[in-house]
Amino acid sequence: MRAIYIQYVLLPEVFQMNILAVDDDPIILDLIRTTVQPLREITVTTSSSSLEAWDLLSAGAAHFDCLLLDIEMPDIDGITLCRQIRSLPDHLDTPILMLTRRTDALSVGHAFVAGATDYVTKPFELGDLKSRLRVADRMVKRSDAVPQIPARALQKIGLPGVHLFNEDQPLHIKDVPQLIGPFSLGAYLSQLSRSSLDDCHIFAATIDTFPQLYADGSTAELGTAIVATTKIIARSLDCPQLLMAHQGRGILLCVMTTAQPPNWEAVEEAIQREITQMDLRFGHKGKIAFSLSVGKPIQPYASPTQRVKKTFDRAIARVTGPQKQSFVASEPKLRSAAFAQ
Repeated sequence: MRAIYIQYVLLPEVFQMNILAVDDDPIILDLIRTTVQPLREITVTTSSSSLEAWDLLSAGAAHFDCLLLDIEMPDIDGITLCRQIRSLPDHLDTPILMLTRRTDALSVGHAFVAGATDYVTKPFELGDLKSRLRVADRMVKRSDAVPQIPARALQKIGLPGVHLFNEDQPLHIKDVPQLIGPFSLGAYLSQLSRSSLDDCHIFAATIDTFPQLYADGSTAELGTAIVATTKIIARSLDCPQLLMAHQGRGILLCVMTTAQPPNWEAVEEAIQREITQMDLRFGHKGKIAFSLSVGKPIQPYASPTQRVKKTFDRAIARVTGPQKQSFVASEPKLRSAAFAQ
C-alpha cells in the first residue's frame, strides 16, 4: 500500500511562494522577513492581528501559497484562526505552519486538529524555518493531494462502487475530532520533543472489509466506516492526546501521547464491546460485515531520520504483515437499512 509521510527534502534555494505571516510580535515578523529574503521569488505579507488577517483572507483579495500563524495572539488565537481559515474554499489545502513556544503534545495536537499542516517551535532557527517552507512549497506543487470530504457532506455522496480516488489513496474526512491528514500526522510525530517521545505510542488499525466496501459501497459508506472506526478507537482509549489519520485501504495510523498508557487488554475488550453495540448502517446492498484489526502499540524511533517512516511502516506491519501482532473485532449482525450516520 502507499502511505504518505513527511520528508524534509532539500530543494533549490529558488522557489516561488506568496506567504502570509501572522504574529503579534514585530521581532518575529522581522525575523521571518530576514529568513526568506535570500530566497528569491518569495513574497511575504505580514499582519500583527488575527482579525486583520481574517479580513484579508476572507475577502479573497490576495492569493497565498502558505500561511504562518502564531498560536498565542491577543484577539483571536492562532488555533481558532486556523480553524476559521479551513472553512474558506480557497484555503482548504493551503499549507498552514503554526508558530509556537508550546511543545506539549496536547497544545500541538489541538493545532493539527484545527487544520494545521506543520509547526515551528519558537525561538526557531533560520534553517529550520527554511526547511518547513521548502516542504510547504512541495505540498503546493504536488499533484496527489489527499481527497477531503466534510463529514456533514457524506450522505450526499452515493453511487455504489464509484469513487474519485484509488483504494490505496488516503481519504480525509474533515471535522472529525482527532482525525487529521496523513501528512500532518507525520509532521506531528517528527516534531515531538525528545521528552514527549518516551510517552508516545503508535499503533495501526485496519478495516478488514474495506476492499469489499470500496468495490461494492459508495464513498459515503466508505467515509462512514472510517469515521465510525475513529470514534470506536477514541472512545475505547479515552486519550485526549490521540491523533489518527487514514492512510488508504482502510488503514488508520494512531499516535497517542500519554504518561500512563492504557491497559491494552482492556482497550481490546472496549473496542470489541463498541463494535458489538454499534449501529452503523449501509444502504444500497444487503448485509455488510464490519471487521476491525488493531495492532499492538509500539514506541517511535528516536532518530529524526527514522522516526516517521520506519515507525509507521512497523506499526502497519503489525496489522497487515505475515507476522501480525493484532486482534480482530467484528460485528456479525450489521443490519441493512436506509443510509444513516
